[in-house]
Amino acid sequence: MLLLPASGAAFFDHAQDRGSASNRPCQLPVKYRIGAVDPRFGITSEQFRRLVEQAGSVWEEKQKFFQYDPKGKLPINLIYDTRQKFTQTMIAIRASVSAKLAQADQIKENLLPLREDFRALDATYAVQENEYKQALGRYNQAVRQLNLLGGATEAESQNVASERQALQKKLGALQAKERERNHAADELNILIKKRNALIELANAEANTFNDTAPASIQFKEGRYVKEGSEEHIDVFQFESTENLLVILAHELGHALGMKHNSNPASIMSPLIHTDRLVLTAEDEDGLKTGCSLR
Repeated sequence: MLLLPASGAAFFDHAQDRGSASNRPCQLPVKYRIGAVDPRFGITSEQFRRLVEQAGSVWEEKQKFFQYDPKGKLPINLIYDTRQKFTQTMIAIRASVSAKLAQADQIKENLLPLREDFRALDATYAVQENEYKQALGRYNQAVRQLNLLGGATEAESQNVASERQALQKKLGALQAKERERNHAADELNILIKKRNALIELANAEANTFNDTAPASIQFKEGRYVKEGSEEHIDVFQFESTENLLVILAHELGHALGMKHNSNPASIMSPLIHTDRLVLTAEDEDGLKTGCSLR
């Protein structure tokens, strides 16, 4: 089955942040404000402010580096463009495909007891069919024998009639069992077709998305820019709240003067490999270096 692209380092890339904040006196809090927040991201300015505060707090174990101020010098923006639109489409398709596959898995579980029921019915039917065929054979043989002898006495005719009635009951029971078996088979086939249809739809959605997606996707999720006395943080794309927190923490790290490090688990890795808002030793060293706290 074709799978949708997964999130992670192979999918999205950080921006190359322009400018440097290495000369910032980290003893003074960075005063930030919430700038443009495009409503298409689905979060309010107040919600975004709380997320920025949470992201910034990861750096503030020993001192406070960030302070919200409606007139703060550092605006933090949520900029909506094709990157987030693509991401939202990917998330929706991934959810749709997952839902269909979950339904298919549930049907597969439901098929197991139905298959067992069908096997039991089929086995019972086979036994009854064999018994009926044997009884029918004995009856026909008895009728042929009587005919060869020139006919049956009244008593023999009554016995034949009684055997015929018993044979008809066996046939009725066999036909009822056959209908029951066929109904079970129909239920199985309906569920199997439904499961196959769900899998085909899931594959079709994934294939359509993969066929229309860019061949190589490396989105710049966010950036910190400092040009002269002006600076700002822009976030362009995120998949989840956890992902957004790490992006914000990364760009706020640049605002404190930190550079990228080579640990893929770090917040300051050039590529996002984690959704955990936890500092690595390399992050802590970068904070000391960027803020001259050694």
